[in-house]
Amino acid sequence: MSDNKLIHTSHITIHKDKGPVRRAYIEGFETPTIFGVHTNIKDFYGIEPEKEYPATLDYIIAGTGG
Repeated sequence: MSDNKLIHTSHITIHKDKGPVRRAYIEGFETPTIFGVHTNIKDFYGIEPEKEYPATLDYIIAGTGG
């Protein structure tokens, strides 16, 4: 592709909640994506989450692995 045309720009707003929990609102989607900490990584971070959520790394791997 020789054309350097912009395809898309993501517009995302992130809200930090309690502890490691964050909500990402992606333009065009009503429901936020929730990030946090889960059992498999909580020891690394040295925390005990009130509720477990996928970590940002989980979303990166899922998004690039397909």
